[in-house]
Amino acid sequence: MGLQHPVSAEDHGKPPVEDLEKQFNDLMNLETTENGEVVQYDSKARLEQEFKGIMVWPLADHFVDTYFKEENDKLYMREIDGPYKLNTNQDYTLEKISDTKYKLTQEGANQLRGEYTLTINYSFEAGKWVFADRMDNIANQGGEMPETATSLPTVMVSGGVISALGIFLLLARRRYVV
Repeated sequence: MGLQHPVSAEDHGKPPVEDLEKQFNDLMNLETTENGEVVQYDSKARLEQEFKGIMVWPLADHFVDTYFKEENDKLYMREIDGPYKLNTNQDYTLEKISDTKYKLTQEGANQLRGEYTLTINYSFEAGKWVFADRMDNIANQGGEMPETATSLPTVMVSGGVISALGIFLLLARRRYVV
């Protein structure tokens, strides 16, 4: 048996911000035909796998469902404004939250939307850095936050209530039978 050395995010330094952003931009700026059909991918499922390579799956689902659609077995980009992009030529802050989490913040301005704050959370998962969340706050308007929450807490509470009700009915039935 060999010696095992635990691997932590600390061993890998900070997230590769520019590399992840380039991969994200490449996926958000795919080549399309004149009618918006995506050339390189033919399904949301295939494209989603690419997004899941650089971000957590709920975030990948959000981006694919928001910005792409399937019709007649073909993949199309939706005709909507895209998400804000990190401008790596401008200042941003990268804050270490823990050994496995970092938070990037960048202030910016856009002619169409005005001032905004882009917040990107990174997480070290499965041996690599990925986007954990990506949100933009437009001044005086709040922000766009992908729905990355699951319904697991609701399911757990529902299961607990049903179990408690079952126990109550079982005990009540035994009192009347005896």
